[in-house]
Amino acid sequence: MIEVQVYDAEGKAKEKISFDESVFGDKVKSRTLREVVIAYEANRRQGNANSKNLSDVAGSNKKPWRQKGTGRARTGQKHAPHRVKGSVAHGPHPRSYRVRIPAKMKKLALESALLAKFRAGDVAVVDGLSFDKPKTARLTRMLRTAGLDHGSLLLGLAKEDRNFYLSARNVPRSLVRPVAQLNAYEVARQRRLLLTREAFDALKGGVSAGKES
Repeated sequence: MIEVQVYDAEGKAKEKISFDESVFGDKVKSRTLREVVIAYEANRRQGNANSKNLSDVAGSNKKPWRQKGTGRARTGQKHAPHRVKGSVAHGPHPRSYRVRIPAKMKKLALESALLAKFRAGDVAVVDGLSFDKPKTARLTRMLRTAGLDHGSLLLGLAKEDRNFYLSARNVPRSLVRPVAQLNAYEVARQRRLLLTREAFDALKGGVSAGKES
């Protein structure tokens, strides 16, 4: 069992609650987590780098000089790669870097990322924090009081909340995600994980329970 710090809506330490981290497995599967994180990064690549090959370079295709009799080396292309303003040999072209990630592998990686965060003590819970309208100053004040305003932060909600999202949108290095949309890449990338009390309760049954809630 792991003890997790709970803060109130003002950012003051309230209590510590126990959490059974075994719902995420018995160990961090670092190899699976690494492969999935690399796949997420590959899927984020645009793959739009491009270069001109010989047929793309504008200009005449006339021979620079005749084949024989000049004493110079023979040549037939003005836009060969070794010439100024020439083409690019074996250069990049638009392509897809997309990697398919099996659903089971995604789930295992997310469980490992969450397990690593809980074991490292990088998870906290906030109780009673809600927004009737967007209020970034209130959220910033709460994070500062709780000492969570240093480094990147992932805010986990029980369900989508537009006011919460708009309140956190201008908080530097922060992300807001419902627990049903958590993924291994974002959990591993952010320094800390801050869960609302409802989101924390949803994760008590494991990743699958969080996605169903």
